[in-house]
This record gives sequence, C-alpha cells and structure tokens, in this order.
Amino acid sequence: MSGTRAREGISLSSLPPQEGNTLVMNSIIYLVGLIVVVLVILSLLGLA
Repeated sequence: MSGTRAREGISLSSLPPQEGNTLVMNSIIYLVGLIVVVLVILSLLGLA
C-alpha cells in the first residue's frame, strides 16, 4: 500500500511543477536565444 501511495503522491505533486518548469524552460530558452543573437550581431559588427 505504501508503494501505491508514494506513486500517487509523486504523480499528484509533479503535475503543477511540470507546468512551472515548462514556463521557466521556455523563458530560459528565449533569453538564451536573445543572448546568442546579440552576440552574433556584435561579432558581425566587430568583424565588419
């Protein structure tokens, strides 16, 4: 019984954090993309 209870607890407690983690990951990927674009533009301007 303890195994099933643990599984239920993990499944229930992992649903909201997964949504939050996806939002955090999307924001991090967006920021990383912006930083990469800025670095590429700066490198192109420096080379030019």
